[in-house]
Formats: sequence, structure tokens, C-alpha cells
Amino acid sequence: MNRQALKDLMYGGIEEMTQNPRLFYRSSVGKEYNSWTEEGHKNLAEFMNYIAAEMANCRRIEDDNRAKEMVLKELKS
Repeated sequence: MNRQALKDLMYGGIEEMTQNPRLFYRSSVGKEYNSWTEEGHKNLAEFMNYIAAEMANCRRIEDDNRAKEMVLKELKS
């Protein structure tokens, strides 16, 4: 998964969770009264742990690809 896909997944996942009243309370009074429910906090934490692991994996793959490119470039010269 690349960085842009991760960004899209994170935004989309959070957006979906905020649409679920079991997970997120959306106040009609104002945004300062919006809040996550207890279940929402748990789901958000699990989701962010997943995203963080995917980010670390993405970074590892990017670093590996960059190292391979450097080696190939050095071998060609």
C-alpha cells in the first residue's frame, strides 16, 4: 500500500466512523459538542494501530526500493 492509499484509507475510515451514531455523537448545537462514544474510542484506537502498522510497512518498502535503486545506479556507473 502506498502513502496516498494510506491517507485515503485513514480519511475514509474516520469519516465512516463519524457517520455511525454508535461510535460518534454528532451534536446539532455545534462541533465543540461532538464526541466519540466509548465504543468509538476503542474502534478508533484499533483503526489507528492498524494504520500505524501499515505506515511502518510502507516506509520499510520505500526504504528497500530506494536502497535497490541506489545499488543499481551504482552498478551501472
